[in-house]
Amino acid sequence: MSTFNHNDLMRDINASLAPFRKTQGNAMTGFGQLAKAAITDGALSAKHKELIALSIAVTQRWAARAPNSKKCCPSAYTWVVDRP
Repeated sequence: MSTFNHNDLMRDINASLAPFRKTQGNAMTGFGQLAKAAITDGALSAKHKELIALSIAVTQRWAARAPNSKKCCPSAYTWVVDRP
């Protein structure tokens, strides 16, 4: 079981971004609006966008460990890592 604390991570990120928010408020507001627009229902529902983002995150994390995974799952390794 993971002991990773997401709340602590978010607090640390927010604390790190505080000076930037003060000096570049318009940019941060624009970035926030972009993030909200990205998950708004459109051609794809917000749920499908979240699932796509999750699958990208999982495959990228898995691909970073793929050299060890090649032994146990060579076809998946080839599909994820060796694709052009």
